Amino acid sequence: MSTALCNGRLFLLIAVFGAQAELTAQDFVISEMDQNAQVQRNVLFSPRDVAVVFTQDGGGSAQGNNGTNPAQNVTTFIASNEYDTLDGNNRINTTYARLKFPIYEARGSFLLEMPFAYYNFTASFPNAPQIGGLGDLKLQGSYNTWSSDDKRFTMISFLEMFVPTADNALLTQQSSTGNELTAFNLGTGKFVIGPGVGLVYAPRPNFIIAPLYFFEASIFGNEDRADIRRGKLRIFGMYAWQNGVYTLPEFQLLTSYLSGNNDVYVAPEFGYSHQGTTLYVKPGVGINPDPNDREWGLEF
Repeated sequence: MSTALCNGRLFLLIAVFGAQAELTAQDFVISEMDQNAQVQRNVLFSPRDVAVVFTQDGGGSAQGNNGTNPAQNVTTFIASNEYDTLDGNNRINTTYARLKFPIYEARGSFLLEMPFAYYNFTASFPNAPQIGGLGDLKLQGSYNTWSSDDKRFTMISFLEMFVPTADNALLTQQSSTGNELTAFNLGTGKFVIGPGVGLVYAPRPNFIIAPLYFFEASIFGNEDRADIRRGKLRIFGMYAWQNGVYTLPEFQLLTSYLSGNNDVYVAPEFGYSHQGTTLYVKPGVGINPDPNDREWGLEF
C-alpha cells in the first residue's frame, strides 16, 4: 500500500472478460437456479455477462462470478494493495498485479503474480531506511481434478512456484528465519515450490465453502538465506445476494515447520460485484501473534 494508505489496505478485483470465441449452444451452457421455483434451466452465456451462475465442467458454482470461487476459471486481472501491521509495530505494504486465465478448456487456470513491496521496520531497526522494490514472482497452475455429478463438490489441485526476483534491498533487514510472513512478502532468496489441494462445496449457486492447503518448500537458491518449510491453510465461506453484495469470512493459518511458529489470522470480507468488477473491504486480526506475525490488517 502507498504511504497514504497506512491505516488500511486496498484490494481491487477486476474480472476482465471471458473467452471471446464465437458462441454456439454448446460453447457456453450454464446452469442457473430459479430461486422461486427451485428448478434448473439451461441458458446461453455471453462472454460480456460475467454476473451469472458459472458451472463449467469440473467447476463449482457461485452466484455471479465475483472472483471468490477458486474452482471458477475465467480470465481476470487483479490489482491489489495489502497493508499489514505486525506484532512489534513493524509494517509491510505490498501492491500486487495478478493475471489469471483459463487453461484445459476452463478446467484449470494459470496465474502470474508480481508483488511490489514496501516496508517500515524502524520499530525493530530504528536506523533502518524504509525500503521498497519488486518481490518474488509467483507462478501458479490449478486443475479441477474431480467434481460430483451435481457439481456441488469440486476438488482442485495446485502447483505454485516462487522465483527469487526480489530486490536485494528488500532482503537486508529481515530476520534469519525465512518462514514467517515477512519472508514471503519481501522475498525469500530461494526457489520455492508449493503443491496444494482444495475442495469447493457449493450447496447453492450463491453459497460456497472452501478449504485450501499448500505446502511450500525451498529447493535451491541463496545459501545465505534460511530454508523454507511452511504450510498455508485457508478456510472460507462465501454467500452472495442477487444485488451483487456478498460476504466472505476467512480463517488463515501459516505454519513454519522449521521454527514451529504459527500465524493465525481471521478476516471477514464484505464485497460488491457488478458487471465484472468486484470491490470489497476486509478487516483482519491476528490471534495471539508472535513477533512479526500479523497483528491486524485491512483491505479496501
